[in-house]
Amino acid sequence: MTDTRLVLLDGDFHTASMLAAELSRRGLGAVKVIAGGSALGSLIAAGAPDVVIVNHRFDQADGLVACSTVKRLAPQTSTVVVVSPGPALLAVQAWARQTRSIDVIVEKPFLDERLFLILAELLAIKAASREARSRADRLANLVPAGALSAGGDAADLQVELFDAAVLFTDIRDSSRLITQMPPREFFDLLNRVLSEQTARIHAGEGSVVKYTGDGVMAIFRGMGRSYLALRCGLELAAMSRRLSLPYGVGIAQGLVLAGLIGDSRQTGQRRQFDVIGATAHLAARLCAMAGAGDLVATRSINAVAGVQVPAPRPIEKVSIRGFDQAIDCVAFTPGEPSSGGFHETAI
Repeated sequence: MTDTRLVLLDGDFHTASMLAAELSRRGLGAVKVIAGGSALGSLIAAGAPDVVIVNHRFDQADGLVACSTVKRLAPQTSTVVVVSPGPALLAVQAWARQTRSIDVIVEKPFLDERLFLILAELLAIKAASREARSRADRLANLVPAGALSAGGDAADLQVELFDAAVLFTDIRDSSRLITQMPPREFFDLLNRVLSEQTARIHAGEGSVVKYTGDGVMAIFRGMGRSYLALRCGLELAAMSRRLSLPYGVGIAQGLVLAGLIGDSRQTGQRRQFDVIGATAHLAARLCAMAGAGDLVATRSINAVAGVQVPAPRPIEKVSIRGFDQAIDCVAFTPGEPSSGGFHETAI
């Protein structure tokens, strides 16, 4: 059983067969189907899977209990719950908050493309982590000692995998501007601009991860993250048009890894919190594409958020370094910030 990468827990033979067949067809690895959580103990003992997928039904709590079992026996195994909107979704979200045993929640339809994209990225992250640990390369050194273990002090920040909208800003033509201004004057002006960006991000329910020299990296989590990130991004882009240091904005959404970066084995060595992964890389690349006062985002995030004002301009088949497939994007050029043009949809 050590080659089992995916376990599917589904009491319905019909839906389990359909999903297992589709997972195999897409080459996502060996799939073990089980009807209930009672089989998990022996399964994990034979070799912990990468991901456990639970097809949750409102009248069946066994799948949620199984998620807790997985985290107790194999904390490095990721748990993905597929659930219908409405009361069932609310129950799963409540369980996730109470037990911290669910890594990703995906709303049905059951065979939606989003589920397969999430699973593919999860497995890619797992594979990268295994390779990094075995070869002790740079990525392994970025993870603090013991951060992936089940034990340790509860106060220690653990490496966390979650779905987020990632936002970057970057000042345009800053190299030229800094040569035309006294250094202190440029520093004070830059600090004011970044402070205004930070205030707007916090007001939009986002969290600043770090400052990137002449820009900001921020994340948006939880339900509504697509809408919140795009609303904030448009407000930031509109702000840029009235500031003396104009900047572009880029946004992407997907799985990220967050934790403390730095070598904790050396006494006094400084560590810092960071968010990494393909999604963060993509958001930074989209920001680099954006002109001053513009926002560039993936088309998929706007399909969820439903922003129609200002009108999105399609940018199709964008080639991004590090990505095998071209990515469809949209660009916005907002005027002054406005709350009337946003339409939130479920995610």
